[in-house]
Amino acid sequence: MTWNVEIGKQISMVILIIMMILIIIRYRKIEKVNFFFFAGYILLSLTDFFFYFYHKLTSLFTERFYTICITIVFFLYLLYYMKLLSAQVLKKIQFFILVCFVLSILAMSYVNKSLFEHFSFNMLYINILLLTFSILLFLYQTFNSDKIFEIKNYLPFWISVGLLIFYIGIIPIFYFRTSVKPDIYFFILFLLNLISNIIIAVGLFWTKQDKIKQVRF
Repeated sequence: MTWNVEIGKQISMVILIIMMILIIIRYRKIEKVNFFFFAGYILLSLTDFFFYFYHKLTSLFTERFYTICITIVFFLYLLYYMKLLSAQVLKKIQFFILVCFVLSILAMSYVNKSLFEHFSFNMLYINILLLTFSILLFLYQTFNSDKIFEIKNYLPFWISVGLLIFYIGIIPIFYFRTSVKPDIYFFILFLLNLISNIIIAVGLFWTKQDKIKQVRF
């Protein structure tokens, strides 16, 4: 059985619509700090919508716009974890990660003058690596705090698991993108996107608390 790439993309668009509706419905239950994540998530969703329909209508890609949006999304995600971390040591490490993010973009822009003209997988790999470090810092803080006893109702935990599964999962498929059949490539992307969104949706349904308690080490 061959995976229908176009149907997969259409289903992904429907999933994004459902997720944004769910975010709107549950916004009163979303802790304020989580809006940094959802701002990035919504920006990424709207960007995917735009590119999908723009390509359908014109058969063209505007990679510069997409690359800029992706860069903003990762910055918002990293800022999100900066806000989540309360231990001073971890907060300083996360600030260093944010500095590395900015410096890496500046350095790559200097070396490659056309960096934002085309989608850069090298920049994506660096961004994923920095985001992964941020998530691990957050999980370290969470599992060494009282939050471990209420993990089911802690939305940042569900968001972090969803992000880890998606972004770590896409690294090998992106790396071997030239040697993998298109239908397999897009099926894996679809599957990772589906799993990630289901996990975040579960967190949105289960979260009950409106205030973040201070962690204790």
